[in-house]
Amino acid sequence: GHRTAFNELQSAGYQVIPDIEEVSNVEQAIVLLGRNRKRNEFDIARLWNLLPLGGRLIVAGDKTDGVASIRKWLAGQISVSDSYSKYHAVVLWADKTTMEPVPEHKLEQVIDGFHLTHGMFSASGPDKGSIFLAEHFDKRLGGRVADLGAGWGYLSAKLLEQCPSVKQLDLYEADHASLKAAKKNLSRISDAEISYAWLDITAEFSKTPYDWVIMNPPFHTGRASEPALGQRFIEIAASTLPSGGRLMMVANTNLPYERVVAQKFKTFENLGQRDGFKVLLAKK
Repeated sequence: GHRTAFNELQSAGYQVIPDIEEVSNVEQAIVLLGRNRKRNEFDIARLWNLLPLGGRLIVAGDKTDGVASIRKWLAGQISVSDSYSKYHAVVLWADKTTMEPVPEHKLEQVIDGFHLTHGMFSASGPDKGSIFLAEHFDKRLGGRVADLGAGWGYLSAKLLEQCPSVKQLDLYEADHASLKAAKKNLSRISDAEISYAWLDITAEFSKTPYDWVIMNPPFHTGRASEPALGQRFIEIAASTLPSGGRLMMVANTNLPYERVVAQKFKTFENLGQRDGFKVLLAKK
């Protein structure tokens, strides 16, 4: 579901489907465990149920991803053939000898009216940084607006609710499931022109003139903190905003973003700090 991986696999010549719920034909299956248990269980159950008799399911993951608990859960559903452990990781596999299905639970949940999916970023509700940023949205935000790294649409929803002069809103997001949820979450809110782009912002974004850019940029690749990723988002925001355009963003207070903001924008100010977050407003 992540656009970067999708592009790499597609470039290598594979047919790639970003949403497991759209998969209908499976002969073999490999599940690489993530950090969300409900997502892992769903992926395993869905693929096992799609396998034909004689098909093999392989599950692999770091011990820190909860592979031991997944193995215990899986053993209660099907017969695990064997496993192998090395380098703080485990791989286990099962061969399908019966068509008895494994129960699939729902991935989607609705919290405060928002549709969310287990496994996406901030799947239990809006994070504190986004809430803090949204509190700064007022009537001066309007016209053409871009939400970079829009996630499941919380910031865009708050923008549309609080800023009636928004005429055009474009959401850009690399996670397929998050953007799919954003479409549901915004469909009921506004008559503004809204578009949704599933892309790798750092590699595929095309310059478009906007009046405003809003964002809570990512700063992790997997578990590793990577401030350069957020800095790249700032550079992209600056490149797409014409003279007079504004960026409003939130970030962890310890992230070194002020230097690149000062380089790329004419002026900027810190609008406030709370709960380890800061909100910056910059003007081209």
